[in-house]
Amino acid sequence: MARYVWKIVVLMAIVIPLSLNAGTKTQKKMAAKETAVTGEVVDVSCYLHSGAKGEDHAGCAAACAKAGGALGILTKSGKLYVSMLPDDHKSGPNALLMDHIAHTVTAKGYIRNKGGVNGIMITSVTTQ
Repeated sequence: MARYVWKIVVLMAIVIPLSLNAGTKTQKKMAAKETAVTGEVVDVSCYLHSGAKGEDHAGCAAACAKAGGALGILTKSGKLYVSMLPDDHKSGPNALLMDHIAHTVTAKGYIRNKGGVNGIMITSVTTQ
């Protein structure tokens, strides 16, 4: 019986700190500062392939986005932010940008960078 109690105590000593650490990471992620990015909404695939953007490319960009292609925001300085799936997974990454293809917008959201790729998890969009 004492061995059994001892095993439970050791197991709890391991599990409780791990669960507390996971909660801290989630809180840090949620505490990230919302940032605004202003630029043109572009179809990421065509932009990376051939620099396609603007009103002349809006129809193609909409077709690509409807087929599942990623949309992004291209700033005046040339920095591209790819729209990311929201953490709650309740809508697709393009949902807030679809009506603004080839237009200049200001998107508020949470910026994430990894390996040279810039992403933005968008929370709101306003047109310029």
